[in-house]
Amino acid sequence: WVAEHREALIINNVSLDPRFKRLGRIPVGSIICVPLVDKSNFIGTLTASSQEVNAFNEKKVKMLTIFAEQAVLAITNARHAEIAQRQANQLEMLLHLSRSITTSLEPETLYRTILADVQRLVSCDVACIYLYRERRQELYSVAQWSRVYPEKAGIYEQEEADLVDTTDIQHETLSLYDTHAVPSLAAIHRHPMLVAPGQNGQESLSCARLAAPFVSKDKLYGVLSLKRAEAFDSEELRLIRNLSNMAAAALENTSLFQKVRSDQEQLRAILSSSSDGIAVLGIDSCFIEVNAAFGHLFGREPAQIIGMECMELFACNEEEGSDHCRELCMINRALQEEKPLPYVELDLQIQGTPHSLGLSITPVITQDGPFCLLIVHDVTSVRDASRMKANFLSMITHELRSPLNAINGYLDLTLEGIGGELNDQQREFMQRARAGSEHLYALIEDLLLLSRADAGQLRLSREIIQLKDVIINAVEEFELSARDRGITMVIDIAQDFPRLYADAVRIQQVLRNLISNALHFTPRGEKVIVSAYVEDYDALADEGQRVVKLQIKDAGSGIALEYQERIFDRFYQIPDTNNSRSGQGLGLAIVKMIVELHNGSILVESTPGQGSTFTCILPCLS
Repeated sequence: WVAEHREALIINNVSLDPRFKRLGRIPVGSIICVPLVDKSNFIGTLTASSQEVNAFNEKKVKMLTIFAEQAVLAITNARHAEIAQRQANQLEMLLHLSRSITTSLEPETLYRTILADVQRLVSCDVACIYLYRERRQELYSVAQWSRVYPEKAGIYEQEEADLVDTTDIQHETLSLYDTHAVPSLAAIHRHPMLVAPGQNGQESLSCARLAAPFVSKDKLYGVLSLKRAEAFDSEELRLIRNLSNMAAAALENTSLFQKVRSDQEQLRAILSSSSDGIAVLGIDSCFIEVNAAFGHLFGREPAQIIGMECMELFACNEEEGSDHCRELCMINRALQEEKPLPYVELDLQIQGTPHSLGLSITPVITQDGPFCLLIVHDVTSVRDASRMKANFLSMITHELRSPLNAINGYLDLTLEGIGGELNDQQREFMQRARAGSEHLYALIEDLLLLSRADAGQLRLSREIIQLKDVIINAVEEFELSARDRGITMVIDIAQDFPRLYADAVRIQQVLRNLISNALHFTPRGEKVIVSAYVEDYDALADEGQRVVKLQIKDAGSGIALEYQERIFDRFYQIPDTNNSRSGQGLGLAIVKMIVELHNGSILVESTPGQGSTFTCILPCLS
């Protein structure tokens, strides 16, 4: 009655009042009872009794009420002190648990630590850790603690961590969108979930559930699920939420650690199994790491190469060493330019045996500093095969020139009338046959030139020449072909043009290839212009030296910008052109090679639909 009405009560004769319930064996005649209230919160009652009837009056009620107010203060202070002490103990425990959790980087050790720590904070019958599988959108149980193990009866004196199972559990899989599974609800909402016994129709009626997600930096790593017979309270929810936050950070660290370890193991597996030599060099050009294939290429153990300078390994300081590092080490140049270097091939003596190695050097910029990735291929057999092929091709093309020279000689004799006068039709036939043989001769010269270049046997026969004579001879070769196509050929060169120190045969080969291309792509009724002029200075030549610019201009379909850099590659032909393809894509590659052998360069200016202009820049005779 006092608790319900929050009022003091005096019963002078308990035998006459039905509200009195006798407790114990001590006889009671009268009783007084006052409520204990703290700011409208009822916390109990204070009761005094006497064996006599009519033992209490209003004065004693006031005295007991004053005493009750003091008791309320004492009880409230004691409760606050108890809560503060409990929270301090819990905070100390959480700090301890935080240290033990964050120092665990092995997954199974971390799972055991988390589940053991749960038992120190909240009592439960079953605790389970689920990990989140993002691709499958599901939760997968990886560790479980259970208070009852029928097969492990009698071992409960062990530490909680010893009762955690990570291998022999029945792995449970929950869909992330299973609305009847409390762990799934906690995961999808990223918030702890409480379910009282019987609250969820799909759960056991005698089971309460608490689930807290492991979320770190807005990323879900898993869920901690607890189960017991009695309901969980809000204080236990707060503790588990704090624990799950710390565990989430630990799971994130473990995940990153495992990923780094996995990446390192994968990288080591790739390096060890690669047939190519792979090495990593620092900014001091010393080897940091090499794989077994790299060591095998140089006849050394990988441990012997680590710490060695690349110049020592590649013998760059020796007379027979590589020319690529004479001015600046290739590694340093790659790091300075911060871009991969062009592929190079080196000829080295390795343990007294000549080898050809292909090198790819790529700088890698990281937060910890730059380093270079060096990939080495043994191309000795490829180079030997290429040289043999080039030598064979050189021999064949050289042998083809002898009968072709005989054909050309007899055609020339016939055209000169040695065998008798020719009528107009016969002369035209002979001229066309002579032009065809010249074209065949040019193709053989192209093949011979490339084969000699590949075999390292190409040499120029330079002499003082008149460029005008070379141009006239080259144009005359194509007069009939141009007339048949309805194309006008124009020569624009000054009479007092300076002399050049060049190989006349090779310069004529340059003109022949460029004019042939121009005629092929120029439509009927248009012009092909061959011109030459002198400039006192050009950025592509040495300062103070005059240069000759030899230009062949056509009125063809033009070349798109994206193809202009590749047209000088061997066998490359521009795709999707309206003109039918001819040749093997060697002409411009040969032009570039010959011009560069003369210490010159070649440029192309072209706009689709407006034709192209090829400019060969050659140094004049000093």
